[in-house]
Amino acid sequence: MSMRLATFIIVVWAFTSSCLIAAEKTTAVWSDGHTSALSDEELMRYALASPSAGYPEEAQKAKVTGSGLYELQINKAGTTTSVAIVKSSGSAVLDQAARSAFLKWRFKPGVLSRVRVPVIWSVNRVR
Repeated sequence: MSMRLATFIIVVWAFTSSCLIAAEKTTAVWSDGHTSALSDEELMRYALASPSAGYPEEAQKAKVTGSGLYELQINKAGTTTSVAIVKSSGSAVLDQAARSAFLKWRFKPGVLSRVRVPVIWSVNRVR
């Protein structure tokens, strides 16, 4: 069966060694409206590149923490074209670090149209 254009709401995925995404199940919302759960491994089958976002030095020194929700728009070529801040982490520096990294994410062409990613930032570790 061929893959259909899909919308994924990501709830699990390692963002970086210092920035991780909340550990919950990934949910796929397909173009025909049905939904299904995906594991991290299944999701990564669609990712061609998912560069890290390091914890910004100024935020780390100031012990800035927070959690945010970011939505990636992905074109038919698999390129992330924009990142919307659905829920701010409460820190412009952390939000910008997430946006900058997510804009570099690439996916297999023609598979995804949108990805929603929650990120929890903590000084010792971001999940």
